[in-house]
This record gives sequence, structure tokens and C-alpha cells, in this order.
Amino acid sequence: MPKFKFKAKDINNKVIKGVFFAKDENDLRAIVDNLDYYLISYKKVAESSQLFTFLEKIKISEIAIFCRQLSIMVSSGLEISTAIEILKDTTKTPKLKEILETAHHELLQGIPLSESFKKYPKTFPVFFINMIKIGEVSGKLPIVLNRLADYYEKDDKIKRKVKSAFAYPIFLLGLAFVVLCIMALYVMPIFKDVFESLNAKLPQITQTVINVTDFIRENFLTIIITILCLVIAFFVLRRNKSIKRGIDKLKVSVPPLKDVNLTLATSRFASGFCILLSSSMPVIDSMETMRHLLGNTYIEEQMEVTVSEVNRGQGIAKSLETINIFPPMLCEMITVGEQTGNLEEVLNRVTEYYENQVEYSMKKLTASIEPVMIMVIGLIVVVCLLAVFIPMLEITSSIDTGV
Repeated sequence: MPKFKFKAKDINNKVIKGVFFAKDENDLRAIVDNLDYYLISYKKVAESSQLFTFLEKIKISEIAIFCRQLSIMVSSGLEISTAIEILKDTTKTPKLKEILETAHHELLQGIPLSESFKKYPKTFPVFFINMIKIGEVSGKLPIVLNRLADYYEKDDKIKRKVKSAFAYPIFLLGLAFVVLCIMALYVMPIFKDVFESLNAKLPQITQTVINVTDFIRENFLTIIITILCLVIAFFVLRRNKSIKRGIDKLKVSVPPLKDVNLTLATSRFASGFCILLSSSMPVIDSMETMRHLLGNTYIEEQMEVTVSEVNRGQGIAKSLETINIFPPMLCEMITVGEQTGNLEEVLNRVTEYYENQVEYSMKKLTASIEPVMIMVIGLIVVVCLLAVFIPMLEITSSIDTGV
């Protein structure tokens, strides 16, 4: 459905701005009239292209804060429309402010909050929208919002840990590139001029380094543009389903990355599945919802088998075992939960365990990457030093011997 930005006036002549979804201009005018506003102007908003979907995103931390604040307000007895209006006026995120403006107007028309948020699939996760709907239908919206806040706070915490773990290796990689550029652009040209002025016969290592640094210096701009093009191409190609699936499969197959990504998926599955079950969502629907929330298309594809097995009446743990992706411990704990009838409590404990395991896996991965990066930087420096000092020593010794 098309989206329109509009400007209108209320009965007190106050200018109102907002965004509405409407079939056409007449439908927009009817919506505004129903709210006792007078439409002044409007503009159709173009849909964001696939390349710029990041403009529609809202940070996970901001969704967590929104859920927590809305939960507190609704629990205190405020009407949902009033709470949304307050949050709309206080939020500092432009995209969220725009969405809440629309949601507030639609709530006044009797449209549920989940239906308003459903119109923003590039902004809100399916899990978030489904949970809001469950809260509205069950009458337990404050409880559901509180659980959502917990879930997104944990998810954001894990993502921060992943980013911080990779920060140092990325820094080392950047440092290696800077060292190489400095040697190529400034250091080696000076020594090259010195060697040429002395008509020195250069050893193979020196000649090779000079050739490489000459190539980098002469084609520096081309190299930078090529690297940028490759990075952009990578992010564009990742949107292709088959390429994304291949990358995601590598993430859970290559040993250094396997532990981290499987632990992340396990932690996310246990946490989300626990919340869905505690909100009275049926097991099959919960499994189907979680299938799309694991952050890995290859695992999501494999989870189709699990959902179909549960649909046939198979136990959750047995169904998870068939795809051989999740750790045996998760399946064993779920088996205990199914047998004792305390599945939610068991999943809670499993979530805590795997949250700690994510941090351990990240430390293990970075511990294996860092020495390699340090060795690469060291190797670059040593090769460059040898390329400079070997001919210098030869020149010095030839002067001393009078050759």
C-alpha cells in the first residue's frame, strides 16, 4: 500500500504532520477527515530500494528501550494511544518518531498497534510484530513487551560482544595495510634512489620489494578503488539468496567460525523459543517463527525439516536432532524439559549457559586470529628491513675493502 507524508490542521488551527498508508489520495483524505483534521498538503513517499534498506532500520537497542518504556506506561494504566503519543514526542530517532506518529493516528481509528507496525517489514522484525499481536490478543501486552525488552537487550549485548571481539583483529589488519602503504609510498622510494645513485647490485629480495612497492605506488588509486568496488560488490551480492546461503553455510562449516556461529544460533533459538512458549504461542507456530530469527539462511532452511517433524507429532528434541546442527546438550535439555513439563524453565537456563558460551567462543576465535595478524605485520616489517639492510651492508663492506 502506498505511503503518504501529509500536513493538516486540527480544529484549533494547529499544524499536524505525519505519515499514512492509503490506497490513493482520496483514501488519504478520508482518513484525515475521520480524525477531524483538514488536509493541507501531501506527498507520496517512494519505497526504499533494496540497496538502501539500512535507512529503514532501527537499532536493536532502540527497540529494546521502546519495549521497556511502553511496557511501563501500559502497566501503569495509560491508554496505548496515549503511551505511543508520549513516546513519539520523546524519541530522538527520526524513523521511529515517524512510525509512532502514524501508529498513533491509526490507533485513534481503531487499528491495532501490530497492524501499524506490520507495514514496516524493513524496520521491525517479524518476531517483534508477532509478539505484539500475541500481547494484544491475549490481553497481556505489558508482560509481552517486558519479555521482548529482555530478549532484545540480550541480543544487543551478544552483538556488542561479537563486534568488540572482532575490533582488535580488524585494527591489526588495518595496521598491516597502513604499514605496507607507508613502506610503498615513502620509505622504499628513498632507498631506491640511494641504491640507484650508488649503482649498487641489488639482491633478489630487495629487487622484489622495490618492484612490489613501485607497483603499489604507481597504481595506488586503482588499488583503493578496486578494494572499495570489491567490498561494495560483496555486500550487493550477499543479497542474492543462493550466494547468501553459500556464505551462511561456510559460517557453520569452517572450523574457526563454526563454533561462534552455531553458539550464536543456539543462544538465539533458546531465548526466542522460551519467550514464544511463555506467551502461549503453540509449539509449531513458535518453531516456525524461530526458523526465521536465527540469522543464518542455511540453518533456517534446515529448520524446515524440524518444523515438519514437529508437525507430524515428533518431539521437539528429536526433531532438532534430525538436522544435526544444534549442540547435543540443547537437545538433551529440551528432552528433560519435555518429559518434566518444565520446558520454559529449562530453556531459560540453557539461554544463560549459551550466552556465556558465546563470549567464550569469541575469545577463542580472536585468540587464534590475533597471532596470525601479528605475524603478518611482523613479516611485512622484517622483509622490508631485510630488503633495505642487506644491500646497505654489502655497500658498506665494499667501501671498507676498497672494492
